[in-house]
Amino acid sequence: MNGILVEQNYWDASYTRLPLATASEDDPVRHWLRKFVPHGSGTCLEFGCFPGRYLAVLGELGYELHGIDLTPRAETELPAWLRLRGFRVGEIKRADIWQYQPNRTYEVVCSFGLIEHFVDWPRLIARHAGLVQEKGYLVISTPNFRGWIQRLLHLSLDLENYRRHNIAAMSPRCWGRMVAESGFRIIDCGWFGGFDFWADHQARNILQKAALKFIRRSLPRLKGLPANVPAYAPYCGLVAQKVTNETVG
Repeated sequence: MNGILVEQNYWDASYTRLPLATASEDDPVRHWLRKFVPHGSGTCLEFGCFPGRYLAVLGELGYELHGIDLTPRAETELPAWLRLRGFRVGEIKRADIWQYQPNRTYEVVCSFGLIEHFVDWPRLIARHAGLVQEKGYLVISTPNFRGWIQRLLHLSLDLENYRRHNIAAMSPRCWGRMVAESGFRIIDCGWFGGFDFWADHQARNILQKAALKFIRRSLPRLKGLPANVPAYAPYCGLVAQKVTNETVG
């Protein structure tokens, strides 16, 4: 047991009819990737690669795309969708992240919204880092439910979704310390994006529904708040470059 907080059937049900689409032009993660990850011609591996919205952004940056995910559509639909967009596609495999053995390293190893669904997230970061080639890049992003404003909102209005996440994993400073001690140079580490708030489907009382409706109506104004504030920025992120042969244990 690898301490998974969300059963695979939840993701499979969520992804059954999800359309494949590249991250939108105003997506904060897209902007963050394009700011801190250089163009390249090497290979990129994404853990938990479905539905591929950010893998496609890395394709735009020139990388050959590889990925693993347990969702069936990752193997049956994602490779063809990426090729249709003109990207170079390597191996997109339906596999368990702990059991998959690629027997190679990659110029970029990444995940987006993955590590926070595991109890032993430090081990998962180590798994990422161990597959980064010399002078390659480690890229990790999660939502930020740990900032006190985001935490309060999710606890009050999005509790079921909140419980599917390991809040302790949403700590970019911890990620940075881990990888800096293991041969990586930090390029960016922290919180990013202007204020945003999203909530999953669940039963809510009338007050919760009213509060959620008010927040959604107020988002155009709230997005004007200063960006990259730990209390309410929607994302945490790390980009680091491997500068020695040492890997995380």
